[in-house]
Order: sequence, then C-alpha cells, then structure tokens
Amino acid sequence: MNTTIFNTAQDAVEKIAQEFVEYSRQNRPVHISLSGGSTPKLLFETLAQAPFNTEVRWKNLHFWWGDDRMVAPQDPESNYGEVQKLLFDHIQIPAENIHRIRGEAPVEQELERFSQELKDCVPNLEFDWIILGMGADGHTASLFPHQTNFADENVAVIAKHPESGQIRISKTAKLIERAKRITYLVTGGSKAQILKEIQTALPQDLPYPAAKIQSRNGITEWYLDKEAGALL
Repeated sequence: MNTTIFNTAQDAVEKIAQEFVEYSRQNRPVHISLSGGSTPKLLFETLAQAPFNTEVRWKNLHFWWGDDRMVAPQDPESNYGEVQKLLFDHIQIPAENIHRIRGEAPVEQELERFSQELKDCVPNLEFDWIILGMGADGHTASLFPHQTNFADENVAVIAKHPESGQIRISKTAKLIERAKRITYLVTGGSKAQILKEIQTALPQDLPYPAAKIQSRNGITEWYLDKEAGALL
C-alpha cells in the first residue's frame, strides 16, 4: 500500500483540497470522481470555505460520482445532493461541469444514459482522479464483496446493497482502474483492522473490492487518519 497517514481527517481533506487547486490550474477539463460518506462531507465543507472556494478554478473541474443511490437529490441518502448542499451551492461552477447520476430516474434508463455520458465526456474513459472511500466490509463505490464482477467490461452497473437491498448505480471496477490516479480516503478506527489485512495479505486472497481495485497505469494511494492507520 502506498500510504500517507495524517494526524486528523481534517489534515487529510486539506491536502486533497490543495490538490484540487493544483488540478484546476492545468487550464483544461479535469475529470474528478467523488465519493459519498462522512469524510468526504468534511472535504466538501472545506472546499466551500476560504481559501479554496476562490483559489480553485472551478470552471476547469468536471465532477462525477463513483456511485449514487437511486433516490431524488433532495433525499439525505443522495451523494450528489450532499455535495450540492455542502459545496456547489457555495461556489461558482458551470452546471455542465456537474455529471450526476439521476437517482430519481428509472434505474435501467439512467444506467444507459449515464454510461453514454461517461463515454461522451471522459477522454479515453480515463479519469484524472478518482477519490474513493471504503466501507467497514471492504466495499468501495457500490462494489461489494462476493457480488462484484471485476471483469465487467461495461462502464457502469446496477448494484444492490447486500443488507438493505437498496438499488444504486456504480462505476465498474474496470472503469475505475483506468484512472490516472486513485486515492482511497479512509478515516476512523473502525477501518483499522481491515486496512491491516489489506496491507499484509495478497489482494487475490481477500474478498474486499477495495483491496483489489487499483489503477492499472497510474497511481493508487491511501490517505488515512491516525485512527484508521493505527495498526499499520
């Protein structure tokens, strides 16, 4: 594992926020995929405040999501809705730079539409940067242990949460692995044991999608806080 351990989750998200500034200075469309969860909320709140809200050249950044639940944007479960509330409502960003999964639409129809948008907008289907989280069960995006097809050649897939049965749309493992850079942002002591397993075992010996999904031609890195990295 290519791992950086920060003192706090806030330190980790400030490092990522600073990198948003750097990406935005490239003066070209930069495609970034965001994650849901509690730590990304901290990132979005940080980006919405000075100095990042004005230092980032938002017109150059295009935002996507690793996955989203099939709910309306106003639903608290919506990953897109969370980012809109915490970040997009507070910055100047062109509407066409926001590529959301339309959770209020029929799922099969939205899978087709979103897949086409990915193919039309992302050059060579290579994201500049995909930021992922990891669940306590080792899932990432909505790719869950024992139900992920790592060979799926599609760009997106319909996924079902193994416990709640909630329906989602997720990027596929193959699409994620095309990214130039993948950053797993993982915080909290509840993830420490699984991170130790990922560090010490071979990926093929583990059921965790987060252990297996890595950039094929670029960088894969782990940004952790002290609690998550306590056993490393």
